Amino acid sequence: MASARTRPIIEIVTITKYPRLALILLALALAGQLQAQIDLPAPDVPLPGSENEQQTEAAAPSELNPEAPVQIRPDEGSPVAGTEVNAPEFDIGRHLHLSGSLNGGYDDNVNLTPTGSPSWYANPTVNLRYLFGSHRLAMDLVAGGGIIYYFDHPGGRDYDPIIYLQFSLAYKVTARLTLNLSTSTAYESQPEFGTALSSTRRLGNYFRSQNQLSADYKLSHRLSSVTGYSLSALEYGSTAASGRDRLEHAFSQQLRYLWMPTTTVFGEYRFSLNEYQNAQESTIQSLIAGLEQSFSPRLKAGLHSGVQFRSGNNGGRTSPYVETSLEYELESPARRASRGSRASSTYIIWTNRYSIEESDVQQGAGRETFRTNLRLNYAMTARISASLGISYFNGDNQTSNQISSGSLGGSSTETVFDITPSVRYAITQHCSVDVGYRYTDVSRGSGAAILDPRQPIGSYTRNRYFAGITLSF
Repeated sequence: MASARTRPIIEIVTITKYPRLALILLALALAGQLQAQIDLPAPDVPLPGSENEQQTEAAAPSELNPEAPVQIRPDEGSPVAGTEVNAPEFDIGRHLHLSGSLNGGYDDNVNLTPTGSPSWYANPTVNLRYLFGSHRLAMDLVAGGGIIYYFDHPGGRDYDPIIYLQFSLAYKVTARLTLNLSTSTAYESQPEFGTALSSTRRLGNYFRSQNQLSADYKLSHRLSSVTGYSLSALEYGSTAASGRDRLEHAFSQQLRYLWMPTTTVFGEYRFSLNEYQNAQESTIQSLIAGLEQSFSPRLKAGLHSGVQFRSGNNGGRTSPYVETSLEYELESPARRASRGSRASSTYIIWTNRYSIEESDVQQGAGRETFRTNLRLNYAMTARISASLGISYFNGDNQTSNQISSGSLGGSSTETVFDITPSVRYAITQHCSVDVGYRYTDVSRGSGAAILDPRQPIGSYTRNRYFAGITLSF
């Protein structure tokens, strides 16, 4: 019989009794909502494949400026974790964008060790984006891949793979009911500091995936119900990451009320079940209230707050939950259109969250984490744009029942600061060049090393200098 460590993650995906019960409740809720929809008349919405829908697709605009930009790291061509998958748009027709990039530069710490491991590198990548939107169906697909090849082979490392997929879909079943599906999946080696589905150190190639399914049902013109399920997976391909593979099932029920035309308030209950490959389990229950405000078509903000309760094999804890978001488009759509459909837009996306996350150390019992992600892009001229990406988090790893806090002999916190400024120059409408710099600082208390004896590596810094060229069609 295979051990828990060698058991492949596909076996863990088997639905446990908790997800099975929740899925049954979700099916019953949807059935009740579908039965109740006859109370309100539905507007005249073309059916899929009808003549009216085909006419609408034909009349769709030829150029598109999506509301939410795709976040791609300029130094390695991978998507930025921690930013939401783009919400698809209806009534936009079909659009296909292709691009290829060749980046290169110098990395003074490829293996992320305290002593450093420098190398020159090259980074070829390709990217595809497909958008479709009719009256009832909308989708947004981003897929790509590449490698980071190291010329000096530090520690025997030749290259790092990058493969990613981001997909979102929305389908209007009726005038009241909309189904939403999204996924963000990647296979890579470099740590992703914007998400909890990654270590702060190199642990070999790993697979991470976040998938969400929700049903949005309008109970009235102001009140709506959102029932959701999400599945997150993290799997490493190295024995150095023993015990870190995990699955997270999350179930949520949200009631939303349109208080004013630009203000929405809501209440939410969320239940999460975390399953580790070493047979450990933990649960997190969250009670959240929130407010979302649209100050203008270019400025949106949100505030979510509540309390979380964690319990599991490694102990329990209670923590406040606070999350804020800000999206601001600094220029009007008319000005952006005057500079061309492929011109860089000017925007700010800033998210903050304080919550309980699963610990990154082997014997931790969850951690209270503050996490912030900032993405800024500024179009200085029609050809020149500057961007800035910042990721920061500070997490306090609580000890398990088997380890007392006094035996750690030091702080068990981890702190990460990652910043990437860059400048882009558009040579033509289809060709641009980038140049930038990335700095990473990871600080790890001595107590965290005791909680993670298999990975005693402590703090480190990294400097990466890069430049590249991109062709887009």
